[in-house]
Amino acid sequence: MRIILDTEEKTITVPWNYAKKLDEINKIIVEVTGDENKKKTFASYLQENWDACMKDTDKHLVVGPKPVKKKD
Repeated sequence: MRIILDTEEKTITVPWNYAKKLDEINKIIVEVTGDENKKKTFASYLQENWDACMKDTDKHLVVGPKPVKKKD
């Protein structure tokens, strides 16, 4: 699932079906653990993924390619 953090606009863009995907994730969590308290919220899911990536930025930080200028 691709989530875009825009640091200039201070926005987080998620897929149009983000709520449905989060519901599916939570359903799996409850089926596996049997614990409703382990369900993810919008914020907790993002925070968990952010924290995991920031622990090892050498592995998880991806720098996009330099834009190519169009020739006239």
